[in-house]
Amino acid sequence: MSIDTPIILFGLLMLIAPLAAILYNYLVVGDDLITLRHLFLLGCMKFFGVAALTTGVTQLYRGNHPFSDVLLLFIGAAIFFSTFWWAYNRWDLPQRIARKRWRRSPSPNVGAILFIGGFGLLLGLLSSAVPVDVPIIGQITNVLGKLMPAASVGLFLFSWFRNPINLIYLVATGVAFAMAVFVALFGAGRHPLFAALIAVPIAWYWAKWRYQSPTATLGRIGGLGVGAIVVILAYSGFRHDYMGEADSGIAMDRIKQLLRFEIDTGGDAESALREDAITVSLLCIEEFHRNGDPEYFHTLFYVLGHPIPRQWWPEKPQAVGESLPESLGEFSDGYVNWGPGIIGNAFHDGGVWMAAIYGLLVGGVFRIFDDILRRQPLNPWPIAMLAAMSPKIVAYSRGDIAVYTAELLGLVILFIVILKVAGLVFGSTDEDAFHVEMDDEWDEADYTTTPE
Repeated sequence: MSIDTPIILFGLLMLIAPLAAILYNYLVVGDDLITLRHLFLLGCMKFFGVAALTTGVTQLYRGNHPFSDVLLLFIGAAIFFSTFWWAYNRWDLPQRIARKRWRRSPSPNVGAILFIGGFGLLLGLLSSAVPVDVPIIGQITNVLGKLMPAASVGLFLFSWFRNPINLIYLVATGVAFAMAVFVALFGAGRHPLFAALIAVPIAWYWAKWRYQSPTATLGRIGGLGVGAIVVILAYSGFRHDYMGEADSGIAMDRIKQLLRFEIDTGGDAESALREDAITVSLLCIEEFHRNGDPEYFHTLFYVLGHPIPRQWWPEKPQAVGESLPESLGEFSDGYVNWGPGIIGNAFHDGGVWMAAIYGLLVGGVFRIFDDILRRQPLNPWPIAMLAAMSPKIVAYSRGDIAVYTAELLGLVILFIVILKVAGLVFGSTDEDAFHVEMDDEWDEADYTTTPE
């Protein structure tokens, strides 16, 4: 039996189902539009839907797969999304945890906002223009620093929308956005640029659009989304023109190319519309289930060992997105990093049952953060964090989830430390100050009422 047709049908399903779930949650259930859950589902459209279509239509296979491999892929996906749904919607533990967390925040005065926003921009500079070559500190700045300017964009823009007469916030937004784009163009990765772009609708939604017509909000978000896609496609056409870390001259040259909006449909920009996460997931099923053994709980060991510099521990766990192509000889033409997909990660880390564990963990953690957002929609600090985390959340279903989990945990810890320091310096505020009056009437068990 040919495996192409079922994979194509699976791809069509995964294009439609996540979008339908987002619209149903927003328009029918009354959930917020921009949350961790919805950003993740948006990414699933590409890294499950487009990836499956790419694999099935182009017959892009890296192994020799019987139908049993495809069936295991489908079973793993069904288990993951079922447990994800249950953990997010029915598991009361994440909801109880959310009610007890983030009860106080730094006072959102001008000093605190400029201090934290400015520190985010400083980390961006230290990650690119002035890289830090110090163990552990260098890891923090180099890995997380490029996403922090996006947090500053979201923080300043949200603060200006909440207080439009304060033009300091508007000027700071412009400076932060320019800095975020500049920092993003020091490397070939698209995540920092994506974070800078998506920080704008995130701040706009939580400050204003949340309380306006859902139809108008969807139109605005859709328009900004199309614009972001055009920018990312334009950048994709030349992001590999210089391999390695760029300097300020190359970054400025890339800005000039970006402003020309030239989309090279015959080059790398076309590859941005292709995705091999399903291909690599199938390869993981072949390598670590059918022909070999899994590396049990590898993601856990990777995350625990991630803070230790590799020069101190040369044998520390390696991400499967790196180790798998290396073991297959794909490093002959240079560094290769595959996205194994969350199902591929599950089979690498133990088997199909790991998909259930990942579904519970991802759904539960997303519910905790989203409940904090819903409960305190006027709190600028979680919104800034959401802007920084957004590209990792969107791409999480692609993986490598070990790498993304370590980076997301790093961002959370970094934010907690920054907010603790700011709270000591500028004072703290109880969460009641960040509530919206109409939200007090909501059922706290599910937060399902939509403001008019």
